[in-house]
Amino acid sequence: MSDGRPQRPSRRLFLGRAAATGIGATALASEITRAATPARNWTHTSDVIVVGSGAAGLSAAIAATRAGAKVIVLEKAAAVGGTTSKSEGAYWIPNNHYLRAKGRADPKEEAIRYMVRGAYPFQYREAAPRFGVGQHEYELIEAFYDNAGGIIEELEKLSITRATLADLPDYQDHYDGRSTPSSGRVLLPLTPEGGIGQGRELVRQLRAWLDAQKVPILLRHAVTGIERNASGQVIGVTANSPNGPISVLARRAVVFGSGGFTHNPDLMSNFQSVPTWGGCAVPTNQGDFVKIGSSNGAKLGNMSNAWRAELVLELALETPSVAQDVWQPPGDSMILVNKYGRRVVNEKRNYNERTRAHFVWDGVDSEYPNKLLFMVYDSRTAELFAGNQPLPKPGEKEKYVIEAPSLAALGQSIQARLDALSPRIGREALAPDFTRNLEAQIARYNSDAAEGIDSEFKRGLYPYDAAWHTNINSVPRHDSKWKPAAENPCVYPIDEKGPLFAIILGAGTLDTNGGPVINARSQVLNTDGQPIPGLYGAGNCVASPAGSAYWGAGGTLGPALTFGTLAGRLAAKESVKET
Repeated sequence: MSDGRPQRPSRRLFLGRAAATGIGATALASEITRAATPARNWTHTSDVIVVGSGAAGLSAAIAATRAGAKVIVLEKAAAVGGTTSKSEGAYWIPNNHYLRAKGRADPKEEAIRYMVRGAYPFQYREAAPRFGVGQHEYELIEAFYDNAGGIIEELEKLSITRATLADLPDYQDHYDGRSTPSSGRVLLPLTPEGGIGQGRELVRQLRAWLDAQKVPILLRHAVTGIERNASGQVIGVTANSPNGPISVLARRAVVFGSGGFTHNPDLMSNFQSVPTWGGCAVPTNQGDFVKIGSSNGAKLGNMSNAWRAELVLELALETPSVAQDVWQPPGDSMILVNKYGRRVVNEKRNYNERTRAHFVWDGVDSEYPNKLLFMVYDSRTAELFAGNQPLPKPGEKEKYVIEAPSLAALGQSIQARLDALSPRIGREALAPDFTRNLEAQIARYNSDAAEGIDSEFKRGLYPYDAAWHTNINSVPRHDSKWKPAAENPCVYPIDEKGPLFAIILGAGTLDTNGGPVINARSQVLNTDGQPIPGLYGAGNCVASPAGSAYWGAGGTLGPALTFGTLAGRLAAKESVKET
């Protein structure tokens, strides 16, 4: 534990196998269109087709199979699991059975208030019907609350999944000057030995059940379009397989759980109009369902939002599909500053909220002053918290770490690194008064830290800051001469005498969460707000019920499992379509 949190699965599994089979990211990015041939030669036949094998897709396949349907899963990559397999595996479930077993209430009105407030802060009105949001948005959140707990409890009763409660604060642990019901909604997968698993373990559990039921999962099958009959009902898909283009019949319905569009530069530049350098999504997440859905009349939503995360810039430049993001910058004698040498955010807030600081636009100088932030820290943090991502492990060095003997030299070293990176990031210059401002900034921070406070950004004041700093992201080494901060564990004076270190951070995503709009039944809606017959969606490939919020750890996988299950259940009940 003292060496930092476990490493996430490498993306090499996805890159290497895809390249070896000739279905790499470039080939998979070809234009997606709907097949229009009147006569079809069906290569495979099922009741329900599921596209994607992450949490959304696998849960849909399980639900449809349990409902008596014959299911085929089509996976674009050469391995099962999608971005779920790279995640920490947590899933955020309100009103779950672990809470109830402890006698702790999670009242519906308060839970929905919390979710609406985070998802739609501009529309939120505390005293208004539905807290100010539209009927559709409210029904999605209500469906999540009403179904999530029961779905997870059922999966566990059937021994499909196995989890434990992580009693950690939710990400938006306060608003309007008050606390929120802020813990007990996070579940973590358990390994067969009883240890805490990650996303790979959740995928293993879900897949094991499907394998036992002999549900086929066809790898390297990139879905390229939807097949529809003369009545407009979805009756199957077209796909590129290792043996060439194929058509697959779905007698009842098709469910998409194919991931977001983090690795589609065109969609990112058109819909994510903010400085973003990459993300944790697997390379095959290229927004396939955005193109497929829109070409079939689907309404798009939430396209400007994403699950945000900070990235080590130089790692993202090596590969946009990074192995890890920066959950929370580790250390207590550490700050983040912009090109002017000034702090702009509470460094210990959750990654989704903190990353938005990069998107501030200066209308006077016409620039993003926080496009890059610099994680500045001293030898104490480097040693005491060594191994906590992105700090190097003891005795190791990382080329993305900038080291300087003094505060004056640090600015020069940072600028030299920016100059070296300019062919890939453009010209980035620190302000002329960067060093002077940084010196003043550290002096102010140190004065506060000596008293255990942060008068600028309230670091350590709220439950999330200290809980995640202490237990997850800044686990101190037991073999260090240094001791963690006491009164406020999140703040400690920086030794400005040097040596000092810096890491360049930029904005990224875990994945995007916009796409075709679904209703509370996981049916994909057309531009008139009506369901497209036989088409369902869940996970990051659809417009997320969470809107702009990241409700808590597992805020991606909780809705994915819930709406994936709803989609599978209902898809299996669809009437058989004319072909």
